[in-house]
Amino acid sequence: MEAGTVRQELDMILTLEQYHALYESGSGGGRQKRKAVRGTTYLWPNKEVPYRIVSNTFSDNDMLAINAAIVEWQNYTCVTFRRATGSENNYVSINNGGGCYSNVGMIGGPQTLGLARNCRVKGIIVHELGHAIGFHHEQNRPDRDDFVTINETNIQAGLMNNFKKYPVEAVDTHGVPYDYRSVMHYGGYAFSFNGQLTIKTKDSQYQNVIGNRDGMSFFDIKLANLMYKCSESCGNIQCPEPGFLGKDCRCWCPGRPIQQCESTGVVQTTPKPVTSTTSNASTCDDMNKYCQPWAEAGYCRTNTYVKTYCRASCRSCEPGSGSVSSDCKDIKKNCAELKRRGMCTGFYTNYMRTNCQATCNMCGSFINIDTKPKEENNGAKLIASSLVPIVVCWFLTLL
Repeated sequence: MEAGTVRQELDMILTLEQYHALYESGSGGGRQKRKAVRGTTYLWPNKEVPYRIVSNTFSDNDMLAINAAIVEWQNYTCVTFRRATGSENNYVSINNGGGCYSNVGMIGGPQTLGLARNCRVKGIIVHELGHAIGFHHEQNRPDRDDFVTINETNIQAGLMNNFKKYPVEAVDTHGVPYDYRSVMHYGGYAFSFNGQLTIKTKDSQYQNVIGNRDGMSFFDIKLANLMYKCSESCGNIQCPEPGFLGKDCRCWCPGRPIQQCESTGVVQTTPKPVTSTTSNASTCDDMNKYCQPWAEAGYCRTNTYVKTYCRASCRSCEPGSGSVSSDCKDIKKNCAELKRRGMCTGFYTNYMRTNCQATCNMCGSFINIDTKPKEENNGAKLIASSLVPIVVCWFLTLL
């Protein structure tokens, strides 16, 4: 464990600053420290987490579990994990350890994510990676008393501090509600000395749900997307509650764990196109700064506003034409590989129809939309399509 740190709640390695903010909220002079912890101080810059895996430590099966956990975070969020270069000072070192543990967020310098032999399963690693990017435990949230009861009489002597409720000013929930299904929630028997419940859910149907180590929940995913501002390049897009705007500029709602929000009611408002006095929609220019992410999200074929004002990103620069070109082109570069994997049909059909028309022989095939897009003079209201995104995960690049 790094010098100047404290191990708390079994698996969280905290800096002294973090410890004082979370557990000594009543002490004087701590306000500025707490404010720092609640802010962006411990988030990884550029949404990137450099990491190294200590050699000759993990078996092939261990590596599969580590990579599967990394892929889960990368699939659902904009946080990327990449191999640290030799010159980098700030990185996560994945190593053997005395238990399962991680620092909370980026603390500066090498920081160890410990995985003892009984920790090397995907769900536990997802939990520890959650700490590494800045997540705390769910059962310690400031509002936890509305959802769980802590049975102090069943907790091992001297360990009650692990259940201390965080002060409101120390953590930022980003408006995400308490989540029984969170991969960051401890199970009902955590730190029990007598085999009796230490954490009792106020809604009994969730008693056997807490302690999930299958993977990320919907609200875990939403929180990470909000923490790291994954949709900051998407413009002013409105999603229905409790949905959120993902890195792909689409609205995502609860599913298993997420699914694209239904097209009805998903209203997305775009700003007025930026044009000069000599510009008009017939020129081959993008006239809105959000054209590229909209094009990548598939709106070129589903919304008149995007077709008209994003001609460069939509690749529709056919002379004299004010609509999408009839040329059949691939948008993505890896279409041949995706076709080889059988993705031109089945679950990914809509995605491939938008991005790999030529390769999949789908020329002239358009996506069916349940709701017709609406437009106003000051911009467009985009109704979300039924596109299903795809994230192709290459395990070999992580090994």
